[in-house]
Amino acid sequence: MSTPDAVSDEAIDPSILRAERRLRLLEELSEIGMDLARALRRDVLAKAEQADNIANGEAPSAASPTTPAAKGPDPADAFARISRAVRLTLALEAKTDEALRALRAGLPVEAEARREEAARRAESDAETRKEDLTRKVHRLVVDVIDREAADPGDAEYVEDALDERLEDDEAYAHLVGLPLRETVQRLCDDLLLTPDWSRWTGDDWAPREPFFRPKWSEFHQPNRRSLDNRAPPDPAKRE
Repeated sequence: MSTPDAVSDEAIDPSILRAERRLRLLEELSEIGMDLARALRRDVLAKAEQADNIANGEAPSAASPTTPAAKGPDPADAFARISRAVRLTLALEAKTDEALRALRAGLPVEAEARREEAARRAESDAETRKEDLTRKVHRLVVDVIDREAADPGDAEYVEDALDERLEDDEAYAHLVGLPLRETVQRLCDDLLLTPDWSRWTGDDWAPREPFFRPKWSEFHQPNRRSLDNRAPPDPAKRE
């Protein structure tokens, strides 16, 4: 038959029991480290006292060796190692204590980690949506630039201004919450562009007319390489 204490232990979350055990072990380790530091301090003070006595011509005490001891490790190095171990142990003890409080409060560390991961994913998804929308807005405004610019130099100049607006203008820092047409229209107004809004249908631009080219495109002219302009074959290459 189970005792009340046994029933009580079975009702406790095993992760809490493990955290409590880790905390007890860390507390013990930190005490061991402090014991070593205290022992080192006593040893250093005793050696310093012995050295002072010898310097003053006094006979060593009965508890002190009559011959000098062999040179051991530098006490400063030993203290640095011990103190570092104690600091790390205390840091782990603090983290374990924090995790234990979370477990006892019903907030498992795993659940907290899942919430943090969900928040990171949501932030990443929002950034992806912003980048996608920025590319879409950029493409639509470039379409207007290509139709209005007089030459490639003008198009490049205005497109640089567009990039500057999208990167540095605070008005466009939160595109996700703005209507697409309003964003494009605001940019066109800022860049002194007058798009043909009749091409806008629904939630996006209507498809470009077939074979659209900027007015400065060299391909508006007939192709210079054609069958009529083909050079006659070189007889020497046939041999």
